[in-house]
Amino acid sequence: MLCTMPWSRKPVCCSPVPRIRMLFHRPRRSPHRFCHWIVLLLGAASLVGCDRWRADTAPSPALVAALAQGVNLSHWWTGPAPNAVIRSAHAMSPQDLAAVRAQGFGHVRLPIEPMRIFDPARPSVLLQDRLSNLRADLDRIIAADLAVILAIQMDSAAKQRLFASGGKASVLAAQWAQLASQLSDLPVDRLVFEILNEPEIDNPWAWAPMQRQLLETIRGEAPRHTVLVSGAHYSDPVDLAMLAPLPDRNVIYGFHFYTPHNFTHQGADWGWEMWQRMRDLPYPSSLDAVADAAERADPGARPHVEHYGRQRWTRDKLAAQIELVAQWAGQYDLVVQCTEFGVIQQAPASDRARWLRDARGLIEGAGFGWTVWDLTGTFAIANRDQGQLRFDPQALEALAAR
Repeated sequence: MLCTMPWSRKPVCCSPVPRIRMLFHRPRRSPHRFCHWIVLLLGAASLVGCDRWRADTAPSPALVAALAQGVNLSHWWTGPAPNAVIRSAHAMSPQDLAAVRAQGFGHVRLPIEPMRIFDPARPSVLLQDRLSNLRADLDRIIAADLAVILAIQMDSAAKQRLFASGGKASVLAAQWAQLASQLSDLPVDRLVFEILNEPEIDNPWAWAPMQRQLLETIRGEAPRHTVLVSGAHYSDPVDLAMLAPLPDRNVIYGFHFYTPHNFTHQGADWGWEMWQRMRDLPYPSSLDAVADAAERADPGARPHVEHYGRQRWTRDKLAAQIELVAQWAGQYDLVVQCTEFGVIQQAPASDRARWLRDARGLIEGAGFGWTVWDLTGTFAIANRDQGQLRFDPQALEALAAR
């Protein structure tokens, strides 16, 4: 069936999600199958009908232009340390931000741990001194001619606690109500509110109404600002393609891109234990290309290294995942942002640069903006030398950020 949705100027098929799901698995016949379809259709109908809070204006053209190329600032407002320690160790000075802008980046993404600005004992209580610090940092970013995506980020345990109470995410809604209200006077072409980094909810049908509730909350306090939403789980391309578009035109749809993880996360001391035992994996991959790495790998990791080789990861294989998002977004005329993509520094430098070049080219070719992960840290494109930011020339060339 073709119809015109309130968030789109194009006539579109009203039932995209089942077709997208079929790309990945063939559902088994089940006596409950038709019940599942009824739930899906009712959910889609509720999305179209709930327009009392939607924004009719698309994201500002100036904002979309600024979002073309950007970089994450992952350590400034996250982590368990006291706020003062975080600010002294990872704060970005005006000179740092000017250096970021000079490389051609138009925006930064600022992940923020809620407990950096809310009372840990009373998580719905906003601490005014912390808010003042955050406001000063946002003003500093904007003064450097950079837009900013402000993204709520929390660890897995915190997300589990958040969604444990009947799936209402009431604490996060209360936090967003205060945060959006306090920051609603900042320029709409300089600030984006990102609802939640990597929700880690496996069930997309559970995440959709939560996200809709949170969008409604933000929209009530900041009716003119752009909001960034994402798919469930870890915000991979397929997670976004499973998301029904929201009835709000002033929304950007975000996804993360780290495929293949065995390459981008080799040597990582978090996540899957095998990553820590992988070294010197090349990109592109083939059995011949991984032969040396497989020979040096310990017995437990060797089969996974060889499997990575057999997968034959190339630019064309990466393109299939970006194309999935592009086809989904094209049906609805949506604005899409890749808010994270990158490669760990332990990867071979030339292969890291090649992957960054391929991923960046594919994302841009699809018409999406991007935000590379990360300025500093384990995925860094820059390091500090006597307090000064020194950018990796190979990474910058791959990103064509100048």
